[in-house]
Amino acid sequence: MTRFCLRTFSLVFSLFGCQDWRLTLPQTARAIATGILAFQSLGAIYGDIGTSPLYVYTSIFPSSIPTERQTLGAASCIFWGFTIIVLVKYGVIVLFLGPNNGEGGQVALYAKLARTLNVGPRGVILPGELEPDDKLLLTNTATHDSQITRVRHRVSGWFQETVLPKVLMGLCFFGCSLVFSDGLLTPTTSVLSAIGGIAVAAPGLTHAVLPISCGVLIALFMAQHFGSGRLSTVFAPIVLLWLLAIAVVGIINITKYPSIFRALSPSFAIEFLRDQGNVDILGGVMLAMTGVEAMFADVGHFGRLPVQLSLSCVVYPALMLAYLGQGAYIILDPASISNAFFLSIPGGINTPLYWFIFVLATLATVIASQALILGVFSILRQLIHIDCFPAFRVRHTSHHVFGQVYIPVVNYMLMIGVVLTTVGFQNSANVTAAYGLGISLDFFVTTTLVTLVLVYVYEVPWYLYTPFFVVFATLDMCFIVAGVRKVPDGAWFPLTVAITFTCFITFWRWARSLKVDNEYDSRVRVGTVFEGLNKTVERNAETLVLGRTSTSRPFKDPDIEPATYALNEIVYVPPSHRMAEDSVARSRTDGIQAQQSAEPLPLRLRSDPQVQLTRLPQVVALVHTNVTQTLHSPNTVPRILADLLNVFPGLPEHVVLLGNRVTDKPFVAADSRVDVHAMRNMPGFYRCVVRFGFMDSVHINHSHVREILARIHAEGVKSVCHVIEGERVYARRRAYDSDWRILRVAGEYVRTFGIEQVFSPLDRVFEQKHVAEVDADDKDIEVRRLYVGSVVRL
Repeated sequence: MTRFCLRTFSLVFSLFGCQDWRLTLPQTARAIATGILAFQSLGAIYGDIGTSPLYVYTSIFPSSIPTERQTLGAASCIFWGFTIIVLVKYGVIVLFLGPNNGEGGQVALYAKLARTLNVGPRGVILPGELEPDDKLLLTNTATHDSQITRVRHRVSGWFQETVLPKVLMGLCFFGCSLVFSDGLLTPTTSVLSAIGGIAVAAPGLTHAVLPISCGVLIALFMAQHFGSGRLSTVFAPIVLLWLLAIAVVGIINITKYPSIFRALSPSFAIEFLRDQGNVDILGGVMLAMTGVEAMFADVGHFGRLPVQLSLSCVVYPALMLAYLGQGAYIILDPASISNAFFLSIPGGINTPLYWFIFVLATLATVIASQALILGVFSILRQLIHIDCFPAFRVRHTSHHVFGQVYIPVVNYMLMIGVVLTTVGFQNSANVTAAYGLGISLDFFVTTTLVTLVLVYVYEVPWYLYTPFFVVFATLDMCFIVAGVRKVPDGAWFPLTVAITFTCFITFWRWARSLKVDNEYDSRVRVGTVFEGLNKTVERNAETLVLGRTSTSRPFKDPDIEPATYALNEIVYVPPSHRMAEDSVARSRTDGIQAQQSAEPLPLRLRSDPQVQLTRLPQVVALVHTNVTQTLHSPNTVPRILADLLNVFPGLPEHVVLLGNRVTDKPFVAADSRVDVHAMRNMPGFYRCVVRFGFMDSVHINHSHVREILARIHAEGVKSVCHVIEGERVYARRRAYDSDWRILRVAGEYVRTFGIEQVFSPLDRVFEQKHVAEVDADDKDIEVRRLYVGSVVRL
């Protein structure tokens, strides 16, 4: 499609006599691509917010017939609330300041702050950080913690070092959980409201609304495997037609009562709220903005500019015309408030136009669920990336857009949750009573995080971020107060779901942090395993700690004492610490060849009595390890290797510490997949990284193994053994004295149950996320897999 458009543009330029049209071709291509993405975003992002006219006025006046001034006040509240929150706050400010590495949502805001303040989870490369140079790390002799190799803003003070990291992570987790709870209510509300149109035209079919709604929702979730790109291409024309239809209906109703434009004056909104005596009415107004949080979360699927273009040029004018048109119809026929949207369709019920709008409404509400589904996928992918959620399999559905993902297990879990929620609430009136509180809380979380981004990331003056926080936080709190009043009527449900998800994510991150710390601290220095290597290692390696703060535990390199350098100093490795043969390590193969030509040194186990290791000829051991720890700690080896040598004092001729890395490119060229480098002073030991694109299958196959063997000059080996570690996690038992013993024992029971019955089983399922799948069939080489078990106590 893009090529066709380019040819068309080139023909037009030629017809108009522009001989240098090729100079504008790149700009034209970008403009066309942006327009296509903006069009596709209609089908993926705006279905939710675009179908809000189905139920907003009915929710504002659930049990009363409004007067003319009340209707004008409600229309004014909708117009100004939508303009300030959706268009200004999210469409301009949040979409400009919030995205991180092209992704949106609370995780993106947290990643920007954590990267700037150096408070991210240990052992995690935060989104937006530069991809590490594997070749440079493989040839490096300095030990770096994965958290300290990037220069970041250094914070100081008790609040910034102790309180702020926990506050940021807590806000991130709670905001994500609110989107998850919204992901259960939005599909339920939209589909029930649309299918409910059957009951307006045929009251005898009221009983069929619920089963039809459930069937429609199941069909939507079953179609998710096609990917957001394909679904958006199909859904976008439907949403565009829907928006045009409700805009036309709105214009027709406005012509019957042009005075509705008086609602554009904020005085009517102020008077309406003053007459109500409270902000409870804002709970209904909030429903006009549902879906805007999904718009921010879904920005990674299409990009910031396409989302802003579709919002300002199509969605905003169409919805404002629809709301003003409904308000005009309600003023002329106040009794229609019971189902204002369908009754305001020109011509009345059971007309061709009515059923045409009904079909569009049904399709649009189905698509409305798409925005929240994609938002959940996007946020979960980011949480998995920063190691704050179980590592479900994430499938990328586009070669061109990294953010377009599909998570099968989560999709089916969400489908079950949505269907159960639909069955539980029965009809749209019950759902709308529960709707709004979670969204308003999400608004406040986003406002707080964006304010912190202004303070710490962009470092704007106080007189700029203070008004932003005061204005938008005040509006958010008004919506929250209105939502809290709905707790007895059903708003407890999204709040309960959000708190449950927050507790789970927090627990998972806490348990993972303990396990990651254990993995780092359990690595064994080579001098502890092998005799006679301490002095060589200490002469040739230096540990550099760049900008480490006390917000995360310092990396414990048992080889040497770390040397800490301030960020404003030039990091310089003294000549005495440099290797004489550093020039040999300019490429990954030169270092290996230099070692091959040298006389192999005998290795002895450090034990009592000393044990001379027997090298097993023509055998290669591929020890699968965490790539981050292997690359950043060249002077240590995994404990699994030390344990194996203590049990089997025989060493393969070649030992390769193997890690895999998934890049942000769709595919990796065959000649760039494998990087290998010999370990210093360790004859027969190598470190290796196998890179995969995000569209590749993370699978160590015959070609990878043969490439590794070629790089270490071991093509003639007869046997290759994949060594894979499997860990079993248990809780560390603690003893308490008599003070508060009952409470402490109860807390210890909860802790033990959580670690052993919740975290440990899930961790075993996902523990191979750092290990690629391996092939065990090769005609020429005997390939074996050795699984080594270990026990970890947290």
